[in-house]
Amino acid sequence: MAKRNTGKKKKQRKSKEVRQKLQSKKLSRNYKIALVAIAAFALIYSLVFIIGPSAYGDDPTYLSLAYGAATGNFIESSYIFSVRLFMIFPIALFYKFFGVNLFTDSMWDILCFVGSVVASFYIGRELYDEKVGLLAAFLLSIFPLTAILAPTVSDNIPMMFMTTMAMLSILYAQRRSSKFWYFAAGIFMIASPLVTPEGFIIIPIAILYLLVELFRKKISINRTSLYLIYGIFTIGIALMAFNYINSGHPLITYTANSNYFSAIGVIKNGAYVTIGSANQNLGFYPQWMLPYNILQITASNISRFNFNPISIWDQIYVTNFNMAGFFFYALILAALYLILRKEKRAYFVLFWFLAGFLYLEFGPMHFSLIPFEYLLTHRLPRFLTLIAVPTVIIIAMALVRWAEASKKQLCILASKGASKINLRTIPYSAMIAALIIVFLTITSLQINFTQYEAMSLSRYDTFTISNYLNTLPNTTVIYYPAAYTQMFSNIGIYMHFDNLSRLRGLDNIQNCTYIPENSYVVLTKYAKIGSLNYTPDPLNQCPGWETVLYPNASQNYSSAITGYAYPFRAVLYYVKSNQSG
Repeated sequence: MAKRNTGKKKKQRKSKEVRQKLQSKKLSRNYKIALVAIAAFALIYSLVFIIGPSAYGDDPTYLSLAYGAATGNFIESSYIFSVRLFMIFPIALFYKFFGVNLFTDSMWDILCFVGSVVASFYIGRELYDEKVGLLAAFLLSIFPLTAILAPTVSDNIPMMFMTTMAMLSILYAQRRSSKFWYFAAGIFMIASPLVTPEGFIIIPIAILYLLVELFRKKISINRTSLYLIYGIFTIGIALMAFNYINSGHPLITYTANSNYFSAIGVIKNGAYVTIGSANQNLGFYPQWMLPYNILQITASNISRFNFNPISIWDQIYVTNFNMAGFFFYALILAALYLILRKEKRAYFVLFWFLAGFLYLEFGPMHFSLIPFEYLLTHRLPRFLTLIAVPTVIIIAMALVRWAEASKKQLCILASKGASKINLRTIPYSAMIAALIIVFLTITSLQINFTQYEAMSLSRYDTFTISNYLNTLPNTTVIYYPAAYTQMFSNIGIYMHFDNLSRLRGLDNIQNCTYIPENSYVVLTKYAKIGSLNYTPDPLNQCPGWETVLYPNASQNYSSAITGYAYPFRAVLYYVKSNQSG
């Protein structure tokens, strides 16, 4: 009887401990309010500075495919963009229910940005505590790399969200031995490359991490962990079923990507065929991540006996329209601090960052053994969104850990009866940590606002002209240089995809006489377009034309922004007569 009561008491104590742990996992009211405030800031910021399709990247392509999906005119094919389903269909849903506008253009990116901010909180909280989670969420909301892209249609923000959710799911699955989270991890691992092929990188990162943990006996292969495979299998079957129904080819996602990237490695005329504007310089990412020559500039000023900190700062801090700010400088210091302190709670995000960076830096775009070819993957700054979340968590963890270390030191002094504890013994590390946060905030917001102005200016002419064209009859014929630059590719989007047949390509028309009367023509002001003989001074070549709209926004922007984002200018002409001079 006594043994039975003892066993009952043990069970009660155990259940009480479980309840206490669950209660400790619940967010307090203050932390909930803080997290909601940070998420609201990220959302409001994105909506205030909304851009829609930027003048850079693949934004117009995604929006055109999404509009096709929303109107029932979408079929997957060998076209590489057509298999990026988790970019196309979320935008298509917004188009379907809310129409085509700047908000529906960018809403998928904005929601993924806010979702990543929230997810970074939960990862930081799981690894350390709520303070680290909140600081990481805030830092991600102002990180230029993410904040600049969020109001656009960049595929890298949804990729960041999917890869972050994959790693959050793995963390929860491992720590809680949860079937649900293992299953979710499998789903997100396959969902990531369905946003953009670069999302594939999370698969080897996740598998390598799980293998390391398996070797360390932190996880085991059992009925619970097998749900990872079930998740991968489930989304794989669903994807193949959709592919077959849509295109008749269940493996088209694989074949389209494989054929595209395999073709890149082909040697033609003694050189690799690669992606336009691709950069394979191994110094690209380090130079981009650390954009300010701090040591060189400082040493140069010291050698000239210039010790004026304001003068030195002016030389160092030039925004240069970069998207890194000082975050990666802070990352290096934070990572070194955590490693030296042997902070085991940071190993998860340190591994995530390092594995992601090494793959971006050294991973192959094309690889073959016979003949041996190893073509490094192309490099773009926006690909670093893959490691944006571990970056901010590492910084947040180091700052909180450092501030807490000084607080513990004060407690030790107090316990020993130290009589000199006063304002002078206030932990300086905590004040320095606060100053670092303020510094990162101020410098990042300046970069973010500068980039926003540049992106706004780059679209100003075509956006203004498109709004004017929207007021004309739907039958109006409009000519524009469709293949010249992405400067003009947004016109159809700004016109809400309404009767795109009225938009005609100007690229192969060599003479004004071939353009019908009562048509409108959009051209650049300061650049000749290919071999078109009536640019850049069309009114001399085409006296039957008249200028309708000449947008001019340059007076509202600095010369630096104008030179960076406003190189061509656009003008709208009306064709009264099609006779050339």
